[in-house]
Amino acid sequence: MRDYSTPTRDLRRERLAGNWGGASEHIGRRWEEVGLDILRRRVNCDDLRTENGYRPQVAVPLADDPDLQLALSRSGLPSPDVILVLSNGHGERILQALDFKWNLEFASYSQIRSEALQALIEKGVAPLHTLLQGSLGEMPDGLPIMDGLLSAPRLPVNQWFLGSEQNKRQEYPIEPREVMFEELDPLAFFEPLPGWEMAKTLAAADRSQMRLQSLDGAEHYYRLGAGLQGAVGQLRVSVFVRKPPAATADAAIEWLKAKVRPPSSLGFLQYSEKLMSARSQLLIRVRALSRCPYRFADLAEALKARGKPLPEREDGMPPQEREGWGDLLRRVAVQHKELIYRTGLKLVEAGLSDADALTRLEGESRRFAAQARSHAEKLITATLEG
Repeated sequence: MRDYSTPTRDLRRERLAGNWGGASEHIGRRWEEVGLDILRRRVNCDDLRTENGYRPQVAVPLADDPDLQLALSRSGLPSPDVILVLSNGHGERILQALDFKWNLEFASYSQIRSEALQALIEKGVAPLHTLLQGSLGEMPDGLPIMDGLLSAPRLPVNQWFLGSEQNKRQEYPIEPREVMFEELDPLAFFEPLPGWEMAKTLAAADRSQMRLQSLDGAEHYYRLGAGLQGAVGQLRVSVFVRKPPAATADAAIEWLKAKVRPPSSLGFLQYSEKLMSARSQLLIRVRALSRCPYRFADLAEALKARGKPLPEREDGMPPQEREGWGDLLRRVAVQHKELIYRTGLKLVEAGLSDADALTRLEGESRRFAAQARSHAEKLITATLEG
């Protein structure tokens, strides 16, 4: 295997910034979609072979059905993105797991090992058995299973990772034979994703449009573009706005140009990192304030005072009773949270900064706790009298 040097891009920084705009999530979903199309074409063209002579007959995706995904998550077992049904031409069939991973750094052999798929099938997840039976024409139980594959784009960082110390230190290092690398058209891949217009604008500001022709360069600018666009959407509003409105690429770049001179992706990034770090600290304070001060112990104490003692632990109650009191606690928590955000926003609209509004709210924490308790008492009375 070719010896790829350590990546020169600051990938961790790019990923953190990109996630201001959900870049990793967008890329991951897009790769599952594009990767599945590539896989199906390769299966249909008989372009996949295994060392033991088996050829994939059909690719069975598991991500298309929400009910199946829910059932798989409830199984508590790892599940792949696709199950391949292979045949050796003599009527003998075998199953194989396949997982799509944009970054092999976050891949795990445990996701695709034969034992994992075997355990999943033996678990008897009904929707999975129905799907496989429809594809196989028979129940999957008893069919042999081979170790699976990872499907990843041919990025320098992925090829570097296979030979890296980070990979070698894993309990089960990923081997080159376990990865199918795919060539992608950078523009065709990234163009449908939110944030790509911003990415192109940043590349133009850096006079680096040619970097968009490589998958590595396009990913770099996409993560920055999606991230900065997402950051501007948040930075333009108070931390007390629950769902900041999205910023368009044009609005985001104009906002950044008004703050940073000369315009460049690095300058925009450095400026946004400082503001987003400060905003993150404010959000931590908001979340602490909005955490409901009325807990299960308070509920138990209130009911005990009314002659209705509860078990010391929630799991000691009958399910219906636990659900009812749990719903009461949730209603108290929702009202408390709404009160914090609503009051904070009013203070900001009256001219206070986010930081000053938070300080004011923190100084009134006892009053908010008393209001939560009062609300809970009213709900308890209504429940007991109902």
